[in-house]
Amino acid sequence: MVENNTSKTGASRVLAGLVVLGGALVLGACTASTPSTPIQTAPDRPVVGAPPPPATLPVELADRGYTPAFLEGEPDIVRVALLLPFSASSTAARNEATQLLRAAELAVFERADSNLVLLPKDTGGSPDTARRAAQSAISDGADLIIGPLFQQAVAAAGEVAREADVPLLSLSSSSAVAGDGVYQLSFPPDEEVRRVTEYVGALGATRFAFIGPASAYGQVTQSAYAQTILDLLGEYPMPETVMIEEPVSDEEDAETRLVERTFDTGLVSSQFYDGGVSAMTEAAARLASYGVEELDPAEAATMSGANWTPSPASPFQVVLLPEGGDQLRMLAPVLLYQDIDPLLVKFIGTGQWLDNSLAREPALSNGWFAGPDPEARTRFETVYAQYYGAEPSRIAGLGYDAASLAALLADNGYGPDQLGAPDGFMGVDGLFRFRADGTIERGLAVYTVRGGGFRVLDPAPQRFGPPVPTDETDADKPVNEPAF
Repeated sequence: MVENNTSKTGASRVLAGLVVLGGALVLGACTASTPSTPIQTAPDRPVVGAPPPPATLPVELADRGYTPAFLEGEPDIVRVALLLPFSASSTAARNEATQLLRAAELAVFERADSNLVLLPKDTGGSPDTARRAAQSAISDGADLIIGPLFQQAVAAAGEVAREADVPLLSLSSSSAVAGDGVYQLSFPPDEEVRRVTEYVGALGATRFAFIGPASAYGQVTQSAYAQTILDLLGEYPMPETVMIEEPVSDEEDAETRLVERTFDTGLVSSQFYDGGVSAMTEAAARLASYGVEELDPAEAATMSGANWTPSPASPFQVVLLPEGGDQLRMLAPVLLYQDIDPLLVKFIGTGQWLDNSLAREPALSNGWFAGPDPEARTRFETVYAQYYGAEPSRIAGLGYDAASLAALLADNGYGPDQLGAPDGFMGVDGLFRFRADGTIERGLAVYTVRGGGFRVLDPAPQRFGPPVPTDETDADKPVNEPAF
């Protein structure tokens, strides 16, 4: 293995950020100035395997219990394998692998003792390659495996890791592959859906709608949405009867009268589409057929930002749009075209909305979504950019958190009690902890799209409550789409 030749001077530009605070294990986000945690310089010789070229396999480390020459005789070497798609056919996947490796290196430079060895392994583009990468990691004496990135690769590598009793930190968004020694360190959409739905529910919303893709991701988000609504309103939500003012005639100066109307509550409509704008338009028309309400212009200003309140006269008060990028740019205006007013009906979304290219999309203005803690994330992005000369991707922080967690727990091991610490960990994307079934629970903030940017409406929590019991035997776990 080729040793990383980054100088001590370069490494010391990045400050350490792992502490034990109040009995809780905490991964402190790195910062380039005035850190709130004790400063620790990087080790003189960080041990990091050289990343393989994008189109080739990494250097094979064939000897069991791989040991760099200058660590010969070291009794307490900790070996952490990093399984990523360095030679995948997808350029995006290869780039993501590179950024995850860089972020993991950053964590090693900041915090790890000189006896921690990071072993990059290539999962290529198939489950078979991922399985061989995991077998190679076990042969090299890995104490912990980080990765792979995709669901099928995690499933294959996870089988190998379980047989060897080596814990694995999956970077896939799939909760289906978690459990029995496999821990989900990612951004599952169901966590984001639950957070933002609970937020609007706390404001009094009782009528919800869904419009999303007929894909695995769409099914997962709809399922999480429906379950959260059931948790909020109960299994059998009762209809609501309200008194609404309606004009006696169509004339502008007509008198109004009170009319009694009854609305269903809960998830009143779920509309799926399979395709582009035409399919989205048809789905939006089906949703609008439930009824749309016109917003009085005089009331529009009072419904923006945190001032929004659910309308008693709207058949649905909230609609979830689980899309991102170009798909979301197409979907949101289609709803406006069907007279679904985003000031009246609250548009909500997932962490895919946290994309600067979407911040100026007019149809998303005043929309709400859940995402990671912005303060911790900003500090990580600053140091990553200083060190590597580029901004990290959204999931690059997972590489940092995984390697930091490996360093933090190196002395005590990676057993269920250590990885399942109930107080959780504070990473570069905020608070997180692992449930008993291996899935991740995250402390997320609620954002609004406003003024061409993103503003925090409700901050991310800084501590968790008691863990919620999970059913590890649940055979109906949703299958999330991978990150790509």
